[in-house]
Amino acid sequence: MKRFVIIVAAAALCCLSCKKSEIQTFKLEDCSVSFDGIENSFSLRNLTEEYKDLYIPVNMLGIPADYDREITLDIRDSIAVAGDYQVMSSVLKAGELKTNIVVRAKALEDGVEQKVIVMSIVPNEFFRAGQPSYQKAIVKWTNSYARPVPNVWKNWYLYISTGYSKALHKLLVAEFGEEIDLCVRRLADATPENGLIYKDPTWWSAMNKRIREVVRDHDLANPGNPYMHSEDYEDYPNSTTPVGQGRKPASLPTIYSTLVSL
Repeated sequence: MKRFVIIVAAAALCCLSCKKSEIQTFKLEDCSVSFDGIENSFSLRNLTEEYKDLYIPVNMLGIPADYDREITLDIRDSIAVAGDYQVMSSVLKAGELKTNIVVRAKALEDGVEQKVIVMSIVPNEFFRAGQPSYQKAIVKWTNSYARPVPNVWKNWYLYISTGYSKALHKLLVAEFGEEIDLCVRRLADATPENGLIYKDPTWWSAMNKRIREVVRDHDLANPGNPYMHSEDYEDYPNSTTPVGQGRKPASLPTIYSTLVSL
């Protein structure tokens, strides 16, 4: 009996070793990069400088290297010209798994609503072709309201609303100030480079309570004219859904009906 158990165990170990030898491991030449979202919108409202840096998140599939790697881009001007923007950085730093393409956008002229460019990642000596649906990104900058950057939006999604509209955004700015566009819940998300501001979870909980009270009190006092979302409203199934890929409802909801209840 013991001899049989030993034989079975040895066979099992042999199978395991065979399976281990078949595991495919990433090599540097297998690495690829993809955009985090297909549509990236940025607001330049209240911009007092001549330019603003826009951060477009990029993720790598593969292993980090001990040297910097350039990401090659093909950029097509859609509603913009070469003088409207400049790519400041498109490098994945040594040891990193993600980065940002940094585009310096020029302030919009009077009467211009927005500028748009389309970026495509081009395979090069460092990166092969990545996930097809995330090799292209639309980048927009506008003088109006726009859904905030992903690190900020994830917190809005958790503490404010699962949907976004300019009407909601305008209401939040009126209540909490322009700073609301920059607030994040994780200290690691706030860096000197991106200008984001850390707010601890208690602040976010208090903010959630406050906005619900403000909207509820207004709607009770104005039953025939509640706060409503604007026509651009989209509801998102999760916080990582890119701008423009949310659900458009058959009719616009009230802002209160979409607020997160903690």
